[in-house]
Amino acid sequence: MDLRHLRYFLAVAETLNFGRAAEQLHIAPSPLSRAIQQLEAEIGGQLFDRDTRRVELTSLGMALVPRAERAIGEVDSLARDMQKRARGRADVNLGFRSIPHDVLGLVRAAASGGETGDVDVQLRPLISQTQIRAVLAGDLDMGLVQPRVEHRSLSYLPVLVETMGMALPADEKYGPLAAASIETLADLTLLLPAGTDIVANPAMERYGSAARNMLAVDFDIVGGFAALVAGGGHCCFAPLDPAAPWHQYVAVPGVLIKPLAPKSAATTSLVWRSSRDNPSDLGHVLHRIREAFPEPVVR
Repeated sequence: MDLRHLRYFLAVAETLNFGRAAEQLHIAPSPLSRAIQQLEAEIGGQLFDRDTRRVELTSLGMALVPRAERAIGEVDSLARDMQKRARGRADVNLGFRSIPHDVLGLVRAAASGGETGDVDVQLRPLISQTQIRAVLAGDLDMGLVQPRVEHRSLSYLPVLVETMGMALPADEKYGPLAAASIETLADLTLLLPAGTDIVANPAMERYGSAARNMLAVDFDIVGGFAALVAGGGHCCFAPLDPAAPWHQYVAVPGVLIKPLAPKSAATTSLVWRSSRDNPSDLGHVLHRIREAFPEPVVR
């Protein structure tokens, strides 16, 4: 299948006008029409219903649009990556969860090699579980995740250890507390981001077991967690570090963040496929990150 024909098809699908599509493509209408006819012949069905007044996608044409967009996108991405590699540069896709921007900046700078480095680091904000699946599938080069998922194909490097606290309603019952103990949660529902594996952190699992209830919450509205906690009857984990994005997200009027008792910490680790740690792939990038993080940052 000719990729040029797919590009022509997408131009017509976007404009629903052969004349305007031809202008965008800088070609005459007649070769554009012939290219669409050739594509329809190759596929074996009509992609557009057209007469002198209108052009509309057929059901077959509508089904082709997302497939053609993905195919063109993959080819264009491949071309850009190979051109960068030919010039001595490469793209690395780095997923990340909610961590302080300065720590993320350190990881990114180490991966890229600095301002004159040989790698362009593309950041992708994703929850940890999605990152791990993407790393295993090859759709993501590296990720910053919490907690680890043990898998024979994965390797990890701790980069951040955060002392955790509990976000509580700012009322007379919880205000005087010096710390949030397991008993503190007896009358509260513990909120967790959807997809959180609390079992992977035994200290946090103890709090989950002590809470009146646990509720997984999707990120549907800005400030949803904070609104539930401030409204009473709910709580959620939050780093004590004021620079942590999640701390800032929930630390609103009506919410108190207390340290956990006993003290508990959560570790964010860089994850990658072990087989990619070689000189022809991610080896030099990982070497630089290891040098930048001989020990994890502690907050």
